[in-house]
Amino acid sequence: MRFVNLIISAAVALFWTSQTHAAIQNFDISTLAGFTTNGVAGTGGNGIVFMSPVYSVAPNSTVDFGTAFLYPDEIDGRGGCYFSNICYSQYAFRFDFLNRPEDGLTNAPFESDGIFSFVFCDNGICPPAEIRLSFNIPADIHAIQFLFQGSELAIAAPVPEPSTWAMLLIGFASLGFAAYRRSELV
Repeated sequence: MRFVNLIISAAVALFWTSQTHAAIQNFDISTLAGFTTNGVAGTGGNGIVFMSPVYSVAPNSTVDFGTAFLYPDEIDGRGGCYFSNICYSQYAFRFDFLNRPEDGLTNAPFESDGIFSFVFCDNGICPPAEIRLSFNIPADIHAIQFLFQGSELAIAAPVPEPSTWAMLLIGFASLGFAAYRRSELV
């Protein structure tokens, strides 16, 4: 009887968790599948423009694409780069929220209305910019597209929510308890 109560409790907890967080979408884009690199520098740098495919999203939802790590590129026209420690110091990124998925961008260059950051590095060793790709999607938005400019791009997959981990642990604990009870009865 206790086992049945445990299963019912786990089912209720699972239902409650799924109801309270039903609007969250996770996208694993860590393989960069569908990204294009056209090599067009748009902000004065020598880097590559990494352009994502258009991702359809649900309006009024929360989406999580993980975390992007963007490495800066060399600034064009900077004199004395062979003798300077601040040559690799520029990167840029942009998020386009689209009313319709078919309205995505088709090519670069990277437009000047993006978000730009400048980091001056010592000895040409530049840390990546860590860019969290989690968004609350407005009611009139149905798609999103990313553009990054730098020398290299890596994206880490989104981490499951704590409630997902909790439900996974409860499930494994339930299975373990059931196996224990079964072996005890035999």
